[in-house]
This record gives sequence, structure tokens and C-alpha cells, in this order.
Amino acid sequence: MSKVEITEYTDAVCSTAWGAEPLLRRLDWRHGHHLTWRKVMGGLVGDASTGKEGWNRISAAEPMRAYWKRVWHLTGMPYPNPMILMLQSTDPLGAAVKAAELQGQAVAEAVLRRFRERIFLDGIGPQTPEEFAEATLGVVGLDQARWRADQARADVAAAYKADWQETREPNDYVRHLKHDSPMNGELKHSEGHDRYALPTLIFRGPGGEHTVAGWVAYEEYVAGLEAAMPGATADPRPDPTPAQALARWGMLTSQELTFLCGEGAEPPADALIRDWGDGVVYYSASEAKARDLMALAEV
Repeated sequence: MSKVEITEYTDAVCSTAWGAEPLLRRLDWRHGHHLTWRKVMGGLVGDASTGKEGWNRISAAEPMRAYWKRVWHLTGMPYPNPMILMLQSTDPLGAAVKAAELQGQAVAEAVLRRFRERIFLDGIGPQTPEEFAEATLGVVGLDQARWRADQARADVAAAYKADWQETREPNDYVRHLKHDSPMNGELKHSEGHDRYALPTLIFRGPGGEHTVAGWVAYEEYVAGLEAAMPGATADPRPDPTPAQALARWGMLTSQELTFLCGEGAEPPADALIRDWGDGVVYYSASEAKARDLMALAEV
């Protein structure tokens, strides 16, 4: 049976990619039986200190928090409150995700998600192998010692560079796209290069290639899938219960709980609830234990 291949251009520090997480989780949950998925690490920030005298990771943190708070009003996904430590470059982080792929796609996806959470919940932009390890405590299937060694491999550096380059070879659709919505998917220019907006998804299937770029409504992803394989959206999996969603992903923001499970959805009684500053997030009991978060459990 043919499937649709999704190529997703993304980066852990991109606030709109973080904002799209509920949408993409729903797409995968409902239609994953028709999908294969490839994430391309776009390398959003080459060197944030370029041209900024006195730049440091502490002083750079608050301006990003203020910007991400504005994005939160658009997406509903958390912003760091407070932001403690900004990263200087996303290149080491992107390469670390590629290193995690050597232990399986599911492991790499979990690592990328943890990096997003470290930034947008904990307010720490991970930059070093030590900070990467702290951000990924308890990731199922991740051999930390192997992963650290793999981060220094030449073929991992080459794989990340290939992702970086691919992100800077946008297709004709994006090059001609005109879009006036916030965080639009038009061609971007950064650090001397054209590139895709993040996130951008390209659907490829029997119906051809279809691009969905930038911050969009969930329905645009569904339309992209349907165009790539007519009939693919006719048999969606029923939406998860909160228990099923936490069993699948381990952690949900309040935005994700509502979007995936419906208005008024409540977490299971044994879920750990954490206040991130302007709302709450939820962890399954097993996920909280794996992350050593049980001390945060409500009394």
C-alpha cells in the first residue's frame, strides 16, 4: 500500500514550529497509518552573537522571552517564563538530533521534543553535550553514552550539514508564495541565504507534491495530505482520550490536551501537573518518574 512521505523542515528553537506541535501530533495520530515522516533540521540560528558586541547567553534571554510571549498569543503553546539562558547557535543542537537518529527515528523525535520543552518550558536553550544530556533525562531507548560519542562523528556532522543545505534550497512553490498572515510561509532570508519558513511540510504521494508552509490552520495539513493521496483522509483514527494521549507522548501542554482530546478534556488522575508560569503542563506517571519529576507532584 502506498504512503505519503512528509518532509518537515524544522528547528527546536523555532517558536512557530513549537506552536505547530499540537497540529502535527493530531495529524500523525489521525492519519499516521498513511504517513512516513522525515524531519529536516533547518539550523535556524548560525551564531546569534554575530555583530552584537557583549552578547552572552544570559543577557540575550529576556528579549527572546518577550518575543516568544507574542507568539504564544498566536499559537497558544507555552513561552519560557522566565527565560534563563539563550543558546548561541542551533547547529550543535541540530547535529545532536541527527546523532540521535542513529538510535532510531522515535528516539530522535523524542530528543527533539525534549529540546523544545527545555527551551519553551524551562527557559534554557541547550548548547553543550552536558546541557543536551540534562534535557533528555529518561528518554526511552536513548543510550546517553553512545549518543554523546556519536555527536562527534564526521558522518553526523555531514548529515546535519545536508539538512541545513536542503532547508536553503526552497522549492518554486515557496519562492512564489505570497501570504499575509502572521508567521507566514513565504521565502525567508537569513544569514545570507534563502530558506524555507519553519515549519514547512512537503507532502509527496501518488497525487504529487504539495507544500504547506509556515503557521497555518490544521485543515491545511489535512488538505495537503488529501492532495498527495486522494482518499487518505477518509479513515481517520478516532481522537485519543487523555489517557491514550499521555500514554503515546508522555507529556502534553494544556493546548495539546484540548486540541487532541477535545474541549473540557481532563488528564488522568495519576498525571503530574506542572505550572510553567502562565498555565500548566501534564506528564504521565511513568514519564514523570523517568524524568525524575516526582518531587513536583501535587500534594
